[in-house]
Amino acid sequence: MRRSNIHGFLVALLLMMFGVFILGGCDSGEKIIDKATGNQDVKQFQQMKKDIGKIADQQDKRYNDSLDEK
Repeated sequence: MRRSNIHGFLVALLLMMFGVFILGGCDSGEKIIDKATGNQDVKQFQQMKKDIGKIADQQDKRYNDSLDEK
C-alpha cells in the first residue's frame, strides 16, 4: 500500500512538471504560469501604483494652478 502511494505521488509530480514545461513553451503558457505564481498580480499592482502616482501628480498640478489663479 505504501509503495503504491509513493509511485502515485511520483507520477503526479512528473505530470505536473511536464505540464509546467509544456505550458512554459508558448505565450499562453507564460500567462498561465504568471497567473499561477502570482506574478501577474504583482505586475498589475505595480502598474496601478504608477497610474495612481500619475493621477496624484495631475491633481497636485491642478490644485497649484487653482491657487495661482486666486
